[in-house]
Amino acid sequence: MRYKIPPNVGKVRVMMALGGRYAVWNGKDGRARFEIICRKRKTAEEVAMKINTKDHGGEIEVLNG
Repeated sequence: MRYKIPPNVGKVRVMMALGGRYAVWNGKDGRARFEIICRKRKTAEEVAMKINTKDHGGEIEVLNG
């Protein structure tokens, strides 16, 4: 699935979400909330690293296989 990354997302971190899944989350609520749900922790950490190092070009594709 392809996600659009907003320019003001800030630093993201990996957290445990509902159902034993992992989420890449920017720590905000409301309109400023940014979250990507991943099945595996390794996938979530890779996505977080790409977003934090700005190595995404405005979009990121996450394969939750």
